[in-house]
Amino acid sequence: MYIKNIKINNFRNIENCNINPSKNLNFIYGKNAQGKTNFIESIFYSSLFKSFRTNKNINLINNKKEKFIININIINNKVDNTLKVSLDSKKNKEIIINNKKPENNFFYRFLNCIVYFPDEISYLKNYPLYRRNLIDRSIFYVDNEYINIFKKYLKCLKQRNIFLKIDDGKIDVWKDQLIEYAYLIISKRIKYIEKINNYFNILFKENEINEKYSIKYNNYDKKIKDSLFKKFEINKLKEKKYGYTLVGPHIDDFVFLINNNNINKYSSEGQKRSLLLSYKQAQLQDYKDNYDYYPILLFDDMGSELDSSRKTNIFNKILDNSGQVFITTMDIPDIDKSRAKIFEVNNGVISEFIFN
Repeated sequence: MYIKNIKINNFRNIENCNINPSKNLNFIYGKNAQGKTNFIESIFYSSLFKSFRTNKNINLINNKKEKFIININIINNKVDNTLKVSLDSKKNKEIIINNKKPENNFFYRFLNCIVYFPDEISYLKNYPLYRRNLIDRSIFYVDNEYINIFKKYLKCLKQRNIFLKIDDGKIDVWKDQLIEYAYLIISKRIKYIEKINNYFNILFKENEINEKYSIKYNNYDKKIKDSLFKKFEINKLKEKKYGYTLVGPHIDDFVFLINNNNINKYSSEGQKRSLLLSYKQAQLQDYKDNYDYYPILLFDDMGSELDSSRKTNIFNKILDNSGQVFITTMDIPDIDKSRAKIFEVNNGVISEFIFN
């Protein structure tokens, strides 16, 4: 999978862009606050139809315009597809694939991206919600039905919380259904974490830094449903007291480990970023194993807070095992010109940098 051509109109400060990227490596070069990250964000938005920087999509429209439009020509297994995405100031979103409106979640299959951005380290450092979002989003990349299961779970959870607040003595009719959805989510999470840890083990054997990474999920017995029923019974009185469901995947947590130590207690910022980059590498391989091709890889300021040895080690391994890559940078890199293109960004204007 790769982007053959991308046209962007009025996405943040990018008013008019029309470029043909390299199939391999693309550097988005320029000073701070020129629009490098905006370009990366436009590709990500065209993949998942949401931003990795804000929850308010309306902010993505150029503040002088009423609408943004992104047109992308995508090649996948030698098949040529066109994707058009637009959003106007009234929050009307339109997705057109090959000149037609797609059905259901079919639009998620045309452009798939994995993104790394510096602030994502907060997913590992801060609240469990962020860590859950990181894992759940990763599962969705390779299992498009996952989001539908999660929506059903959240709808059921909302109804059960209303029931708990009323506490009118009626039978808890929502618990069994909630456990069914929870079982599906937890099973998929466990399976995914097992796969990622297996990839981590392979990476460790090739890792010159001598750091072993792993992820630990909440402890569940092999009989997940029985385990959930027991936890509900233990928390029965507390749930009635607080009027809130205290058991399930919406409150579970993940622990990221380096050499079996929790990264939030025993690791530097550089080590955390190394683990996150290795996680992206594992994601890439998992996607490749599922679909037999790599997704597009987006790096925003990849080298932030990494020393040169870590950067070189991880960077080379990722580039050797990926498809099309876009990297924002403030410095023109010393690269193989046959494999890469450089695009310069100046106040929202993007143009190809021509080698002398």
